[in-house]
Amino acid sequence: MKATIYIITFTLGILFVGTSCEKHSEPITATLTLLEPQAGDTVMAGEALHMHGTVVGSGELHGYSLTLTNLTTNQVVFSGSNATHQTSYAFDEHWVNMEGATSNMKLSLIVNLDHEGNTTTKSVEFVAGN
Repeated sequence: MKATIYIITFTLGILFVGTSCEKHSEPITATLTLLEPQAGDTVMAGEALHMHGTVVGSGELHGYSLTLTNLTTNQVVFSGSNATHQTSYAFDEHWVNMEGATSNMKLSLIVNLDHEGNTTTKSVEFVAGN
């Protein structure tokens, strides 16, 4: 009887250890491409800024966010996000320059690589003209 309990306990222990350990795959990476705007571009007052780009992951990605910041005033003037799980994204957003004064601007694309908080970022700076 003792031997049977020992064998069952041992077998369950092996099964538990065998199922609780999983192989760790390679970390997910992503290639971020900002097609528009380009560094140094100027968007005049009243004109639309086209925020266009792509993200391609080596596996499933966990969403992205776009943030447009007026660096002169340190104000976020546009933000958008996509929380779907996909291996790639394409985005095409628009913002109309109503800043009222010439300002340095920064568009940031942040991609969530996993649910542990790992991200990758790409940014571009341009000018909002008056």
